[in-house]
Amino acid sequence: MKISFIGHASILIETRGLRILSDPWWTGPCFGAQWWNFPPADISPLADHKPDYIYLSHGHHDHLHPGTLSRFERTTKILVARDMGLVAGLREQGFEVIEIGPNELLKLGNEGVTSRIIPTHGDDTLMVISDGEEVCVNLNDSLHSAPTRVQENFTRRLRQLHPIIDYVFCGYGIASHFPNCYRIPGKDYAATAAARQQYFNAQWSALMAGLKPRFAFPFAADVVFLEEELFWVNEPTHNSQRPVEILTGSNLAGDVTTVDIAPGFVINQGSITQDNRREPVRADTLRLQMRENILRANRHGTVESKQISEVHKLLQERLTSCQTYLSTCPVDYKISITFRNSNEAIVLTNSAGNLSLEISATDDALFGSDLVILTRLAYLRWALTRPHGDEILFVGSGVIFDYSSQESARRNLHVEFIRLVRGQADPPRSKPIEKTTIKFRMKQWLKRVIGREERDLYDLMAWTRFSGQQKSDPASELSGDVHRSSYPTESASPTDEPSPIRTRTAVGAAVGEERFARKG
Repeated sequence: MKISFIGHASILIETRGLRILSDPWWTGPCFGAQWWNFPPADISPLADHKPDYIYLSHGHHDHLHPGTLSRFERTTKILVARDMGLVAGLREQGFEVIEIGPNELLKLGNEGVTSRIIPTHGDDTLMVISDGEEVCVNLNDSLHSAPTRVQENFTRRLRQLHPIIDYVFCGYGIASHFPNCYRIPGKDYAATAAARQQYFNAQWSALMAGLKPRFAFPFAADVVFLEEELFWVNEPTHNSQRPVEILTGSNLAGDVTTVDIAPGFVINQGSITQDNRREPVRADTLRLQMRENILRANRHGTVESKQISEVHKLLQERLTSCQTYLSTCPVDYKISITFRNSNEAIVLTNSAGNLSLEISATDDALFGSDLVILTRLAYLRWALTRPHGDEILFVGSGVIFDYSSQESARRNLHVEFIRLVRGQADPPRSKPIEKTTIKFRMKQWLKRVIGREERDLYDLMAWTRFSGQQKSDPASELSGDVHRSSYPTESASPTDEPSPIRTRTAVGAAVGEERFARKG
């Protein structure tokens, strides 16, 4: 079995005359202009011979990328899990699609090559390829952010199915806007990004220690952000302690060989034949190598009043559908939704449970806002009009949440916006802050006692690092809530210059206008 790392979540497996490619993405960005592939993919193994099969693990566009997929011949067969909701769109593009059931072993060709596609967690899947001599497990994004009990169940199942696993490719990326798209006064941005990434690096290490393959490879995290307000994320995310360092530095590695691979890496029957290794991501290198893409990522179209009105109408419809829930928030607030290249904003206010959604001049909207949201109007319209369209915001980092105070951030006002965009009408009803805080802490204490505690991956204040704060375990940082967060599928400053949003929202804070708050 020969395996070439193409880039991000894409590997090419060649065995017994068959070629199986996974999750191709290398033509342009995904999630609008938010995610860019870096280091660049190495597609040279695909130059002369087309793949026989393409495995698509799930529907996120860094795994099912329409622009890249359109480059392949329609005679290429697509392998997906049954009932994933991907088949109709792929067949419309002219591909032959083979659905594999969760307990099905599919024979590929006539040479003893078999494939399993197993649904895991959060509408994701993993794939196992065996040629009778070697076994490759492609976990992509399917387990490193799953609850511990889910990880343990699938680790145990894979070891039962394949007592000897030769190769494991496992994701370790944060794959979310959280927590890097959140601005809070006093936040240490680099430390927050590094802490978040190190958690998932440790998850990768634990999974490899449980599976005990001959070779373990971290992948599916070749993503950089080129929009200026998120450009700072790249260095602390990619250059923190690497997942292979955590495993090799522990006593759990055993006989597992770990390699921090880069595009172009090749392993053939247990021998590394092309040893491309990951290098640190440097801002100056990115700016030099991706200059044209940076210009593209920061090109924002003009916004007309008519477009604001259309989005306001869509939001008003969502507000009507989920007003019962949103009105249970026990505190007042003002949230301003602003758009790049626009002098108008949409303001969501809650006054004693009475909600309103109004169009306002941006400068007026910013004054006294507890939370300012910045996005592209096209992204918000996409989120409101397409199935799973909100992923462009809440997976693809297409939104920035700018809090006026730490108090507002503790109350998770951003959850109100998330509920509004998703139009969720029946989440759990809110409870008063004091009661919820006590109950929440008691539950966490009980879970620790019985060994069943799971980290809340979206507890904003638990994951945020502040200037001068000592490092601590995110699971131990508990805070009160109003509406508990439950969304999947992520005085330091990111730059030397103050953010345009922070400069304007500071006006309200300076005159004592940060009156409201909330957490959820």
